[in-house]
Amino acid sequence: MIHKIFIAFLFLINSSCIFSQKEYGIWEIKNGVLQNEITANNNELGQSYWNVITNMLPKHLINTYIVSLRLFTDGEEEDLGGLNQLDNSVVRWLFDLDIEDANINSKDESEIIDYSHTIIHEFGHLLTLNSTQIELTDDLFQDENKGYLTSEGYAKKESYLGLFVREFWSIDRLIEWDKIDSKKNSNRKAKKLLDFYFQYENEFVTDYAAEAPEEDIAESWTYFVLCDAPSKGVIKNDKILFFYNFPELVEYRNYIRQHLKIVPKNYLTSTKSNYSE
Repeated sequence: MIHKIFIAFLFLINSSCIFSQKEYGIWEIKNGVLQNEITANNNELGQSYWNVITNMLPKHLINTYIVSLRLFTDGEEEDLGGLNQLDNSVVRWLFDLDIEDANINSKDESEIIDYSHTIIHEFGHLLTLNSTQIELTDDLFQDENKGYLTSEGYAKKESYLGLFVREFWSIDRLIEWDKIDSKKNSNRKAKKLLDFYFQYENEFVTDYAAEAPEEDIAESWTYFVLCDAPSKGVIKNDKILFFYNFPELVEYRNYIRQHLKIVPKNYLTSTKSNYSE
């Protein structure tokens, strides 16, 4: 039995981050359209970021599930962004973005690629954790007969995440990861997770992918979009190739790549660092 602890996402605003983040605004989204925020003077800022997100990503999932946009900063290279579940329904999500880490006006190639990575990564969470993919549950312990238990619910057996976990995360690997994830000391857990990554480095596209199966599939999805198809035989490459089994995801990939400012070269071999929270 595997005890699942919530780590994949940060919920809207909690007491531990109120004083460490500067908030620029929260906007309601209706059917993909950003609504003006009455209490703020940052509507132009909100619209500019929402335009970047919606121009880059396929519209259907965005219009269906994203109901809010939040712009904030906690300084560079801290929390880069997030896709935050607003209730227990997995149908209402907030898109969170740090504007210091995602400078949409930058002309620097590496900064453009970085914020593109963050946005694509968060779309990967939306792709794999929406209501067509997750079966809601009150279970706190994993029932192997029901599939993989996320913080949101069970990944349906034929969902992208359900298939991904069955193919790439053995029961032994899940148990090993869960023992680390259940540690209460955050510094100790972070060190153990990094050790876990280095132990299985050929299985993860980045160190952040080793933080949880949910992050693994979101990072692998991001490299699927941003990279050419790698060679088979190495597990982290096979995780990227996994998405080619789904024609609709290949269409999403093509759409996003056509709307990127920059398509990076040799991206899998040139990046190792974290991009999303």
